[in-house]
Amino acid sequence: MSSGRAAVLTSYRPRSSAWLTAASWVLLAGLGATQTELGGAAGGLRAAPWVVGLGYLAWLVFWHPRLDVRDDAVVAVNPVRTVEVPWAALIDVGTQYALTLVTPHGRYRVWAAPSPGRHRALTAGPDDLTGLPGSTFDGKRSAQIGDLRGTASGAAGELVRAHWQHLVDSGTLETGVADATPVTSRWDRGAVAVLAGCVVLGILAQLV
Repeated sequence: MSSGRAAVLTSYRPRSSAWLTAASWVLLAGLGATQTELGGAAGGLRAAPWVVGLGYLAWLVFWHPRLDVRDDAVVAVNPVRTVEVPWAALIDVGTQYALTLVTPHGRYRVWAAPSPGRHRALTAGPDDLTGLPGSTFDGKRSAQIGDLRGTASGAAGELVRAHWQHLVDSGTLETGVADATPVTSRWDRGAVAVLAGCVVLGILAQLV
C-alpha cells in the first residue's frame, strides 16, 4: 500500500500550461481594469470576486493538473481530484481519450495528458514510436495515436510505462495483488470552497 510520502521521481504537465495560465490572467486583469475604469472603485470591487474566481479556475484547469511518478505510485493530479494508483494496482495504461490508469477498481483519466486528434496520425513518422517501452504495443506491434511521442498522452504514458517496466524488471513490484491493492482518491474540497465562495461574493457584490 502506498504511504503517500515517497519522493516524486518525475512530473509531467503540458508545455502549454504556463502560457495558457498567464494568458488567462492577463485577460482577466484587463477585465478588472475595464470595470474599474467604467464604474470607478465600486465597479472594480463588484468585478473583483469574479476576476479572482476565474483566475483561480484558470490556474486549476491549466497549471495545477500534472502527473507525478513516484517509486510507490503514479499520481494523477486533476483540477479538483487527486488519484493515487499504487504500481501493484495498475493493470494497464490506455491513451484513447487521455492517458488512463487502469486498475481492477476503475479507470482514472489524467487531465494533464489528453490524447491528440486523429490528424496527428497523418504527421507521425517512425521516430514517434522508436524506443518506446514494450508495453506500449499490442501483439501486432501497433500503438494508439495517443501513444505517439510529441503528444501529451504519449509523453506522460512513456514515463509511466518506463518506470512500471523498470519495477517489473528489477523484481521490486509485487504482482498478482492488483485486486487487493486500494487506489486512493481525494477531492480537493478547499478548491471547491474557494470557487463557491467567489461566486457567492460575486452575487452579493452585485446587490450592494
